[in-house]
Amino acid sequence: MGKHPHIQSPNQCPMITDEVKLRAVLPEKAFRTLNRWANGKTSLRQLARYLNRDILTVARAIYPYVQKGWVQLLASTAQEIPTLRREWDLKATTHVPHVVCIDDDMAIGKTVEYILKAKGYEVTAIQNPVQALTLIFQLKPDLILCDLAMPEPDGYEICGMLRKSTAFRQTPIIMLTGKDAFIDRVRARMVGSTDYLTKPFGASELLMLLEKYIGPGDLEKCQDDSSITTTLDQEIEETDITKSASV
Repeated sequence: MGKHPHIQSPNQCPMITDEVKLRAVLPEKAFRTLNRWANGKTSLRQLARYLNRDILTVARAIYPYVQKGWVQLLASTAQEIPTLRREWDLKATTHVPHVVCIDDDMAIGKTVEYILKAKGYEVTAIQNPVQALTLIFQLKPDLILCDLAMPEPDGYEICGMLRKSTAFRQTPIIMLTGKDAFIDRVRARMVGSTDYLTKPFGASELLMLLEKYIGPGDLEKCQDDSSITTTLDQEIEETDITKSASV
């Protein structure tokens, strides 16, 4: 990274400072990816990992916008310390993070299961929202993915009921929605959701959210499957920002 004086460490965290100019030069999907994760908290190392690119390639892609002042690189903060400690704790205790996905669309559940198992997470897909609450209390997952638009109870109701229980007061709950409306996100926040993913979402977006809230999966416990890797590469291509810059 010596060729890029602004980029001094893979632990630096990019943050967008001029959304208007970036949106004008980047493809929409690339802009959405960068806009979501260039928040001053996600490091270049993490971004490279989930774009399935080496750090130098990602750094070169971002560098022109850093030069222009549209993206700023922040020094790593104390927030990285709990994340690193959590990764160490996960390995030390051989704990495999468990994710529950509640979605009445079987295809969504299967896709999430396919992606996350390949990255070392334990996954349980639940289609029936009526059974979801009972199963969640039995499984006690580390994180919950929950669709908003389902037959009763819908995602809002499930999230609200879980937040009333002390067992799930602090559990990350990510809402899955096909709606990109601001009011839906506000309502989801009001019932206690931690974050959201708008459908269709790529594997990279899903994996970055999971690492943010519960840490990485246990890769030692999963088999390396080339077909899964191909699937993930295809998903990543959809939101690849590295193709948008020529340095």
